[in-house]
Amino acid sequence: MKNWIKLIFLVALVLLTGVAQAQDELAPAPNTLLDEALAQLQSAESFRLAIEQSGEPYQLALTFDGVNMLPATLASADAQIISPNELHISARLRLIIPLAMDIYARGDRQWLSFPSGAPWIPLPAFDDFDAGRLLAPGDGIEKLMTDLNTPQIADAEALVDEQPAWRIKATAAGDAVEALLFGFIDPKDDVEIDAYITVEDGRLALIEILMLETARDRGKDPSVWHIKFYDYDAPRGFNAPAS
Repeated sequence: MKNWIKLIFLVALVLLTGVAQAQDELAPAPNTLLDEALAQLQSAESFRLAIEQSGEPYQLALTFDGVNMLPATLASADAQIISPNELHISARLRLIIPLAMDIYARGDRQWLSFPSGAPWIPLPAFDDFDAGRLLAPGDGIEKLMTDLNTPQIADAEALVDEQPAWRIKATAAGDAVEALLFGFIDPKDDVEIDAYITVEDGRLALIEILMLETARDRGKDPSVWHIKFYDYDAPRGFNAPAS
């Protein structure tokens, strides 16, 4: 009887090992997933972003003509990108009091609707702001995706909005994410990245950015940016101001 038990155990072990090896062989390479997701994002006519920041509030780097604005942090924002260089963003800021505003940008030109829904007015350009940077070759999302350090699949069964996704973990230099948030942040250290790519269509669904410079204080939750990508190729969902 003991010999039979040993034999069954050995057979099961061999079968499980074979299944694990087959799964490893079928698992796509992280860089392949990232390259294909990047190509889909850059070829999309439009996509939407939902941006939230959790943990310790992270100050925005907002300057006009080299002059810093009052300290502000972002509560959340919803945006639509129209390729290659149009942006509409509805942002909820924490300044002295909570503020809601819309910003429209075409290239390096900007308009403001404040409070949100008010008529558009031309806005003096934020320093180094250009909506086209997000999708520009060698900048924005491409700079981040191609400069990730040692990307690894950390979870092959993650979920984003109940959709199966690959979770790829990596680190990156802080300046690699600066354009991803339209130049409104100025990281002082490296960041930790979790990129979620949907299994069904290989599209980028979510990027989470842990600001490592905020992770040193164990008495506070570190700052994390959550950037959701969705509604690829959706129609324009806003009225642009007159040129």
